[in-house]
Amino acid sequence: MTVYIEYAFLENFFFDGALLALALYAANAPFSWGRIILSALCGAAFALVFPLLRLPKLLLYFLKIAVGFLLPLLSYGQIKTKKEWGRYAFTAVFFLVITFAVGGALTALFAELFPNVPTFAVVLGFCALAFAALILVKKFRQKRETNAFLYDCCIEYGNKSFWVRGFLDSGNTATKNCLPVCFLSPEYVYELYGDEILKGGGQVCDEMCISTLGGEKKLTLYKGSLTLKGKEKQSVYFAPAANMITREYELLLYGGIIEG
Repeated sequence: MTVYIEYAFLENFFFDGALLALALYAANAPFSWGRIILSALCGAAFALVFPLLRLPKLLLYFLKIAVGFLLPLLSYGQIKTKKEWGRYAFTAVFFLVITFAVGGALTALFAELFPNVPTFAVVLGFCALAFAALILVKKFRQKRETNAFLYDCCIEYGNKSFWVRGFLDSGNTATKNCLPVCFLSPEYVYELYGDEILKGGGQVCDEMCISTLGGEKKLTLYKGSLTLKGKEKQSVYFAPAANMITREYELLLYGGIIEG
């Protein structure tokens, strides 16, 4: 089998650069294409030299791991704080894991099942795996960002109370009678106010209008109490929100509820 050094170098350069960029994105780390290119060049050079080394297998294994930590360090830049060290560690571990995962998948697919495919097919296979990994990373980041604004909340009315997950939405500035309006999943609205709803609302029920893309919309409000974990109880209005059913939280909090 003939191996062209320039093709092998470019292939490893492309693979390392793409995986380093993906690792930095996953860690939400500082991003510089100049540092990534420099690191990928070092990785490609190492990939050419590595097969020529005559060292014990254990030493070769540790050398490969050491380079796996060095490349993210080169692409990361200066590290000064403890937080930055933690983010770099995540970047390095992610880079090693994704490298072994993608490398193992490509080896299994093209070295064992389809050994005679051209190089461009391997590159396409790598791009498909990297794209799939990117989608997973985006979902992971979205979930992590959402979790940063999730709070355990106790909603109450009368002698009924439930613990739900609340999402702090800075865009929710709705108030009624100087009380914040929070949007609650309909199932919990019914659990709290089912009897009142059957009676027609009474003292607990109120209304307000909000502007939407489709025009003005009238909301039914239900007065109750809300306690965020570690905070004091406060009076609020709850408005039913049907689109809360498919989300990972049951309550959309008023944007200033923490300060209030």
